[in-house]
Amino acid sequence: MTSQSKPVKLAIIGCGIAANELHWPALRTLRDKFEITVVCNNTEEKAVEFAAKAGGVPYVLHHKDLLQRDDVEAVDIVLPVHLNYEVTRDCLQAGKHVMVEKPIAATREEVRAMLALDREYPLAKIVGENFYYHPAFLRAKEHLNAGRIGKPYAAFWDVFRRLDRDNRYVQTSWRVDHKYPGGFIMDGGIHNIAALRLLFGEITSGQAFTQSVNPEIGSMDSFSLQFATAAGVDGVLNIFNSSVGFARNELVILGSAATMRIASTQQITITSKDKVELNETITNNSYVAEFEDFYRAIRTGATPFSSFPRACRDFEILVNAFDGAERKAPI
Repeated sequence: MTSQSKPVKLAIIGCGIAANELHWPALRTLRDKFEITVVCNNTEEKAVEFAAKAGGVPYVLHHKDLLQRDDVEAVDIVLPVHLNYEVTRDCLQAGKHVMVEKPIAATREEVRAMLALDREYPLAKIVGENFYYHPAFLRAKEHLNAGRIGKPYAAFWDVFRRLDRDNRYVQTSWRVDHKYPGGFIMDGGIHNIAALRLLFGEITSGQAFTQSVNPEIGSMDSFSLQFATAAGVDGVLNIFNSSVGFARNELVILGSAATMRIASTQQITITSKDKVELNETITNNSYVAEFEDFYRAIRTGATPFSSFPRACRDFEILVNAFDGAERKAPI
């Protein structure tokens, strides 16, 4: 087996919801590319459970306890956002390739520090922003490039849902207590920003407003951003997390010849003046795809698509929008 085909020896740092429900199912299908050799969690019960699930591998309770291990080439950091910078820095300094969950960091200062780490360490570094790999948006991009709706000129993305104390994500205090700007708006909205940038290029300007309808889920739960893009597509992104009696997750793209709708990131419909031109259901394999990109980066030196600079820009756009909303000024 050549070095470019052998599995990467991977440590999992953080054994919470995302590690168990999003990363583990993907890694389980990629046993030819990744071998989990050790797991880490500060709560021993979770560490023990994940270690057993991964095949009875060893576990540690602090990330520094695995940094000198020879059986760790790379790490998958799945921690509360405000821990991302510190743990990423320690892992890169120890010579480990890094995947870190989105958002990349918790503050502007940490984002700048992440960019400095990216420049300093010639290792594989990727942010787990799965919307950059989501087949619904990659397919939509193909349709746009092929001219299936003519020239796109406007986009409207509505995300209406209700989060309350019964939601398990709300039961994670670091989200509710806003250990990073925007709380749930940042946590979910950074996906939307990534997809919009994938489809239309840079977001160049905008105006936003925010509200707090339900303080139990943080100081910000409602967000609207009117934006312009480098591709000449103007749009509105609405994220309302306290919607009562109404739910929707739909991106509508208006073109000169037809309209494309992406419903719940799994159904793409293109409708012209006279008929439905296309209706396709998408199967999501985006978590597998992002790990495959990480593997390529480690074994070939290729730059992953969801790079540190790209993820830092996603963060910057949202934080600028929050600041603009507070000042009631354009961004």
